[in-house]
Amino acid sequence: MSSHHRWLLSQVPEWEREGLIDATSAAALRGRYTDQNTADGSRIGFAQIAMGSLGALLIGNGLIAVIGYNWDEFTRPTRLLFAFLPLLTSQIFSWWVLRRGDGASAWLRETAGLLQSLTTVGCLAIVSQIYNLGGNWPDLLLGWMLLILPLAWVLRAKSVAMLYLIGTAIWPFGQFNAGVAWHASPLIYPLLLAGLLPMWPGWPPKTAPSTWMRWMITPCATVGFCCAASFATYFTSESGYVHVNAEVAAWLCALVVACITLFPLNANGISEALGRKPQVILGALLLLGFGLAATFEDFSDEFDSLIGAFRLPWAWGLLMITAVFSALAVIQKRWAVLAIAMIAMLPLFGGVPGEWQHWLVTLYLAALGIAFIVLEFTGHRGSPRLGATLISLLTIARMADSDFPLLTKGIIFIAVGIAFLVFNLLIIRHGRRSSPVTP
Repeated sequence: MSSHHRWLLSQVPEWEREGLIDATSAAALRGRYTDQNTADGSRIGFAQIAMGSLGALLIGNGLIAVIGYNWDEFTRPTRLLFAFLPLLTSQIFSWWVLRRGDGASAWLRETAGLLQSLTTVGCLAIVSQIYNLGGNWPDLLLGWMLLILPLAWVLRAKSVAMLYLIGTAIWPFGQFNAGVAWHASPLIYPLLLAGLLPMWPGWPPKTAPSTWMRWMITPCATVGFCCAASFATYFTSESGYVHVNAEVAAWLCALVVACITLFPLNANGISEALGRKPQVILGALLLLGFGLAATFEDFSDEFDSLIGAFRLPWAWGLLMITAVFSALAVIQKRWAVLAIAMIAMLPLFGGVPGEWQHWLVTLYLAALGIAFIVLEFTGHRGSPRLGATLISLLTIARMADSDFPLLTKGIIFIAVGIAFLVFNLLIIRHGRRSSPVTP
């Protein structure tokens, strides 16, 4: 919770006593600005989670160092004892924390969850080494993630959930080969991500993920879904070589990002500050980057090869999800988000002849940038700095792709830089004029 939210909440009782607001308005303010970083009624600060996680990491590293110092001199039973004893100790500690119920503080739950997670992977690694079980790192990683997932549920340990998110996002990279069965491939990533749903029970969930948890979920989910979509593009070439269709994979990844950007929100979610909506921020950055790359002719020419994408179930599935989410965005009047997400649909115009493909993308992005600026100056909610940045980047991209002399390009770059600084100054003055004067 930010400091001004705390100040506002501290003023609500006084405003209610003075009759400035009624009981209904006071309850609405408390409900809206109460710290949403809590899932169980107690405040779970990031500092508490960091302290618990750091303590567990230090203990785990210390155990590894102590055991490893005399490892060669230990017999097999002794090595097995060192494998299972720390795990048993961490389980007893977790049981003690669970026995305390809601009385257990956040840092205790985090410490117990992360400590048991570390001793679990240590036990797996030691047993594999003792008996020479073989295998590869993706198998170990997936087994570890599945074993620690219940800890995130029962201990409500955010650090374990974060570890699970990172691990399941990394795991698909180790399974990126054509010989992997579908049930052991990146295609199962959606099921792995759904494993965290019990942390927010109910439908709709009674509690929402905290801001920092959203910032963890968004990039991890983006990477995982993009890996799954890319894996779906494997094909066998005429020479018999099996590989990923890079052009189709890039477009499917753009559709994944569009779906994440358009992810439906309720009224409260729409009204939240942009900083609490990482899917919008990250999605916009990735899609605008994709759009800027498509303004180059070499990149946009590859749109012609996307016809093969329509043989893939993943392509049709992503298109249908995008269509549904877009319809909801229209109903909720999320025009800016919808306009950015539509960048992923521009490759569908691959049939446009010749050099017009990259100019079509350029014109769309230019119109988008201008719209963001105009909305701000017409009394609507816009993003003038994003619009100005987009136009500046488009100009730079077109100059870099042009045959103008270096001197001409340099002069244009200087002019664009000066225009950007002047525009930023105008935006600052416009914001001051628009803000009400506080006596």
